Amino acid sequence: MANIFNAYEDNGFQFFNLHNSIWVDPNIDPVLYTTHLYSETDDWYSLSNKYYKTPRLWWVILIANQIINPFDVLRAGTPLKILNSQVVSDIITQINKKK
Repeated sequence: MANIFNAYEDNGFQFFNLHNSIWVDPNIDPVLYTTHLYSETDDWYSLSNKYYKTPRLWWVILIANQIINPFDVLRAGTPLKILNSQVVSDIITQINKKK
């Protein structure tokens, strides 16, 4: 994630600037996302790779669905909002402007 968030170093420890937050309205217009029904065989990396052609955008799926802990187990059939590519591009552009 170092290419998305500013990474800082202090006394040999690296950390990310977590003060810049990203929020997606839970009532986002349905034309801006696809619904994916979660399966027990799904994982965040494979979903990111399937929809965004990279495993590195898994965090976008979590943010769009207000999931704080990526290790929480979802029930099979849970609907997930998968933001369309243009929305994701806009989010990344906003993040890069804050650097």
